[in-house]
Amino acid sequence: MIVLNLLTLSPDRAKRVTHLMLTEHLATDVFVDEAIANHYLTPEGTVAEEPLYRVIFITKALLYRRIEELLEQHFPANDFRVYATLVTQVNETEAERIRQLHKA
Repeated sequence: MIVLNLLTLSPDRAKRVTHLMLTEHLATDVFVDEAIANHYLTPEGTVAEEPLYRVIFITKALLYRRIEELLEQHFPANDFRVYATLVTQVNETEAERIRQLHKA
């Protein structure tokens, strides 16, 4: 299992990704952190800030490539940053919910 994090500058894309992951049975629950501060260094060397939206969910590791393909298909021109973190431990109830996701 993995925790998938998707970062975007668009609240609309965050909501659309959430809907897509749930309706395609790629996640059981999706969480969205709204308008977290994204600090970055500009080409001029100054620090800037912009709002960023983070979509988070647990899924099967074997579904990662399918998720990438769906994102490319539904959002061909996007600003997504996507990364996953391995989940090594989870309680049995949650593990069973994840096992029921879309068969990879």
